[in-house]
Amino acid sequence: MSLRVLCQSCRTAFLTDDDRPGARVACPKCGAKQGADPTLKPARIAAHAPSVFIAADPNGKPRRGRRLALGGLAVLLLAGVGIVVAWPALQRWWRPTPPDPVESVASAYLKALSEGDAAAAERLGAVELPPAIRSYRNVHRDARLNRRVKGSFAPITALHAKINETYVYDKSIGRYTPKNPLGPAAETLDALHDPKTKAEQEAIAKKIAGGNPDDLFDAAEALAKSMAKLSEGILSPKKLIPSYKQLVTDAKPPLPPAERELSLDAANRRETWDRLLKRPFPTLKSDGPFIFDRTEVTASVIDSLGSAGDPPTTLHMSLTRFRLEGIDTGWRVTSTHRAGRPTEPASEPEPEPAPPPRSGSLHGETAPRSANQGP
Repeated sequence: MSLRVLCQSCRTAFLTDDDRPGARVACPKCGAKQGADPTLKPARIAAHAPSVFIAADPNGKPRRGRRLALGGLAVLLLAGVGIVVAWPALQRWWRPTPPDPVESVASAYLKALSEGDAAAAERLGAVELPPAIRSYRNVHRDARLNRRVKGSFAPITALHAKINETYVYDKSIGRYTPKNPLGPAAETLDALHDPKTKAEQEAIAKKIAGGNPDDLFDAAEALAKSMAKLSEGILSPKKLIPSYKQLVTDAKPPLPPAERELSLDAANRRETWDRLLKRPFPTLKSDGPFIFDRTEVTASVIDSLGSAGDPPTTLHMSLTRFRLEGIDTGWRVTSTHRAGRPTEPASEPEPEPAPPPRSGSLHGETAPRSANQGP
């Protein structure tokens, strides 16, 4: 009678026909020898029948469990890769970060322009002639062009006080005029009565009185040089009717670098700063710190007069923010220009001079017009 034996080493069940008490049999799988387990029920199999144990083929196909384990591992790996790729989007969804404030203002400004909302465009920008656009996309801030200037407004306030003591701003000419007109006149008289200048004038007068053609020519040249010297000095425009930029440049003592940069920017863009602050920049009075920020934003826009099939063009926008004690302008669009076009209109070319009359022309005959001349 055959006995069923359970291997104590590899836990494999097999049959053996050695039913002698105390007999030790070898496991057909691992070879471990052990005694027959009398607790196991005998198998009704004929004596000397071959073992029903079939060892696994090491070169065979993997079992179902192994295939499932490998499939699960592959699924986990793919899921991990997907999470890594999608993590930025998931992070924005789970914990959204505030959008870039500059890009938000620029987008809102472009939206107002495309929808014809003049009030919103004026609130978000300080541009005199905004571009006419139909649509926009791809608003991007170029962080490389960020510029921040920090300093104290006290030196600028002191300069404004000195300017107001001597000058009055004339908006019609965009320059300052002296409060006391006799001041420049007195300085001019002093310059004319300077001993050296007086001697030069007397020498010129003598040459003119002599009547010699050569002396007359020398006298005219000397007189021209004398007047040029006066016009470059006491009679120069920056002395009589200076601009704000000239007053900042010639400030005594000079403004510190940060304060000078801010003041010159306000001088070069005076109308823009007036719209930005709702008041003239030179009227600001403060001794506190200031922060002046500028940056650049680009966007692809379609002109309102363009056809539907026209390609978009690149629009460059400058945005400015100024903070001074109780003043905070917020980010506002202060200038716009197309790619490759300057922010300021180019000066018109000077007309070409008319060609000289042709030789042999009759009295009263006019020369032919140049192609660039008007009627």
